[in-house]
Amino acid sequence: MKRQGIAVLAGVATVVAGTVLPAVSATAAGLPLQGPCTEQKDVTGPQFAVNLCDVTDADQFRTHLAKEGSVHCGPTSLFNAMYYLGEHKGLPMRVTPNGQLLTEYDPHDPADYDETTAWLGWLGYKAGMGANPSGSSASGNRAAFDAATEGAKASGWTVNRGGTSSDNVPEFGLEIAKRLRQAPVQLWYGRYVLNEDNTHTRTGGHAVTVVAAKGDVASGKVELTLHDPARSDDHKSPGYKDTQSQVRDEKVTLYRVAIRTKSVDKETGVETIKQHTYWRLFGENYTGTTLQYVEAFNWFETAPPVG
Repeated sequence: MKRQGIAVLAGVATVVAGTVLPAVSATAAGLPLQGPCTEQKDVTGPQFAVNLCDVTDADQFRTHLAKEGSVHCGPTSLFNAMYYLGEHKGLPMRVTPNGQLLTEYDPHDPADYDETTAWLGWLGYKAGMGANPSGSSASGNRAAFDAATEGAKASGWTVNRGGTSSDNVPEFGLEIAKRLRQAPVQLWYGRYVLNEDNTHTRTGGHAVTVVAAKGDVASGKVELTLHDPARSDDHKSPGYKDTQSQVRDEKVTLYRVAIRTKSVDKETGVETIKQHTYWRLFGENYTGTTLQYVEAFNWFETAPPVG
C-alpha cells in the first residue's frame, strides 16, 4: 500500500539519538515513522547542514532473503535512497517494464513486508549477489540502481549516479552534504583490526543510508545521521526477521585520519602495505573489537522529462 506523507501524520514517533520513543498512536497503514521534520539544504559558507525528511529505514535481516539478509546491507541501504527518489522526486522504478512501482509498496506497512523483501532480493541479484552471497560492492549497487531505472531513462527521465572515495579527500563531509541535497547517499565503511605493527587489516564492511550531514569546512570532522539496516530496537527479539522495525536514527561523527593498511595475497603470501587518508566513524552504537573507517559513498540524482 502506498504510504502517506510521513511528516504530517498524527501520532508519530519521536526519534532522537538512536532511540525511538513510543508514539501515542500508530497510523492505520503501518508503523509510526518520523515526527515533524523540515528539510535543510545549506552548503554555502564555512558551515554546512543538510537534513532530509521522510527517509525509510528498511531492515536487512529477513527470513526469506539469502543468509536471512545478513549480507544485504547494500541492497537495503540502496532501497532507502531509491524510495526517497520515488516518493519525493517522482522517479518511476520497477523490476519489469510493466511491473508495480517501487513506491506502490510501503516498507513500514506490515501488509507490504513480503513485497519489500522481494525488492531487496532483486536488488541484491542485480548487484551481483548470487545464491551464496558474501556481500555486495558499491559498484554492484550502482548497477542495481541502473537496472531499476532503465524504464525511467527510456521514458525521458534524467538519472545520474556515481561513487566518491574518501581516500585523500580533505572535504569529504562537504561532498556528502552536497550530494545529500538531491537524495540520501549510501555510505560504505570498512571494519578493520589494528595489528601489532600499527597497520590495519580489513575484515569486513557495511553500508548505511545517510539522511543528514553537518559540519565546518576545513575542520576534518562531519556529523551524520544514519539509517542503518542492521540496527533496530527489536534486533534479536522473537520474530524480528519477519517484521519491520520502527525508524531509528543513528548519530555518528567522522574524523579524518591517516592510516596504513596491510593485506596479504592468499596465493603468494606477499604482504602489501598502503597509506590511506580515511574518515574514522565514531558513534554510541558503533563500538566493539573493530575500527570503522568510511571508504566511499554512492550518490543518486534525477530530473523529470522536459516538455
